[in-house]
Amino acid sequence: MEFKSDLSFSEFQQFATQHPLGRYMQTSAQLAVTKHNKPVGCMGVYGSNGHLIAAAYYFVDHAKLGDVYSIKGGPLLDYSDGVLVDFFIQSCVRFFRGRGGLALRITPPLDAAVIDEQGHVTTTMNNELINHFNHLGFRHVAQKPIKDNKYPGVGLGFEFRKDLTNIHSTDELRTTYAKQTRNDVKRAERLGVYVKRLDYNELSEFKKQTSLTADRRDFADKPLAFYQHAYQAFGDDVQFLMAQLNLADFIQRNENEITALSDEIAKIDNKLRVKQIKKLNRRRAEFEQQIQSKQRNIYQAQAEQQKYGDVITLSGGMFYTEPQEVAYMFSFNNKEFGNYHGQVLLQDYMLNEAVARKIPTYNFYMVTGNFDGTDGILKFKQSFGGQTYQTIGWFEKPLNTVKYQLNRWMKKLLGRSDVR
Repeated sequence: MEFKSDLSFSEFQQFATQHPLGRYMQTSAQLAVTKHNKPVGCMGVYGSNGHLIAAAYYFVDHAKLGDVYSIKGGPLLDYSDGVLVDFFIQSCVRFFRGRGGLALRITPPLDAAVIDEQGHVTTTMNNELINHFNHLGFRHVAQKPIKDNKYPGVGLGFEFRKDLTNIHSTDELRTTYAKQTRNDVKRAERLGVYVKRLDYNELSEFKKQTSLTADRRDFADKPLAFYQHAYQAFGDDVQFLMAQLNLADFIQRNENEITALSDEIAKIDNKLRVKQIKKLNRRRAEFEQQIQSKQRNIYQAQAEQQKYGDVITLSGGMFYTEPQEVAYMFSFNNKEFGNYHGQVLLQDYMLNEAVARKIPTYNFYMVTGNFDGTDGILKFKQSFGGQTYQTIGWFEKPLNTVKYQLNRWMKKLLGRSDVR
């Protein structure tokens, strides 16, 4: 085997696209996003046949006592091949140590456990790999449930994923949703909710909306530059979507439905003049109730129209699309418009796209790992069907033991986190 510390971006991308463990975070596009803030590079291993058999992109965090080198969502290789794992890791250690590195952090794209809806671990995995990394001198940090919206800066946390391999149509997909979610999707469609894909010059509106959600839920939002860099780097492989409703169209739709219902009532009244029939009276009352409901829809929409204009934005999300998975990332939801169910329609839209493109996994990404009923986001994601996974966590190895221990001691003394 041969280790190459300066693998080209194009060769890395070709390998990552085809690798079964590939994710958006190990792509040349993500590398291009990261390099706006940090030094980056690619490395790989060639087999005896001259083909690339392992690869990763890394980034560098500068620290006073030395640089920390990180591989997040990688490396991409066959983790069951212990010889390959050893060769790649040891080659990385030599390379980064030669550059005066302080530590090496690795976050493999692997799981430690599968968890059911009640929070019970049903399957554990990769214990031998954890022991293997420990044997190589790495400290393992397991993923723990999230508290106070403080998601991990290094690990991948707890993820909620949906397997799409045996789903081939919209009808098949929607049968896997909870009943209420199916009904909400259909209602959103009836109301005229639609999904819009944003252009580059509309990203500022996306940022405005995510900032409002971040303030409400007390977590840090990404800067506008991040979204812009991602749009430029990922191209067609990233989508910024908004679920919206045209209120003028919505009002007209309800007015048309009221007219149609009024016509039906007139027909019933003509029949009732001839003969009183209980069934017709019940139907007339039902139509009257529907008219009242649609009149309320109109009054509410008119008030919203005066306040917000003709078009309201219900929810939105950022989605990466790779051959291995669709990744649901940063998002927002305007709760005052929750009765239009835009957030549900948005997920259904992208799930259908994944099915149409035969992408095997839809990754809702992070949930807190708490199953005590406090994680409303988990409940929302569970309504689409899927499974919670505890990812394997991350591994850290000192490259300069003295400086590494001093660095940890200083952080502990200052009360700072051991991770960035």
